[in-house]
Amino acid sequence: MKVPALLCATMAGPALAEVVTCDLSGVAVRFEIDRTQFAPAIHKDEPARVRITTVQMGDAAFPAEPIMMDKVRGFWAAETDAMMVMQGDGTAVYVAPRTSERLTGKCEVLQ
Repeated sequence: MKVPALLCATMAGPALAEVVTCDLSGVAVRFEIDRTQFAPAIHKDEPARVRITTVQMGDAAFPAEPIMMDKVRGFWAAETDAMMVMQGDGTAVYVAPRTSERLTGKCEVLQ
């Protein structure tokens, strides 16, 4: 009887995702970071966790690996080799080396 109660209590808890929204040189960017993806393995034989998010950038949407280091947030998109990094003060830069695209602006984290 304790397991269902624990499961219900866990499901009713606060969401662990951070929503990052940005205005980068006039382009709207939005993605989520699920903090549970960064949790360490419980057991040494547990497979590596896949960290993935969907980035909405203007009219485009693409998969990316979220970045979360202290107050730094961002993503790296393997398909395009693009990276976006937001500093703790909200300033951000997006760089896509293949297209020489560089956008700057501000972001905020919503929880």
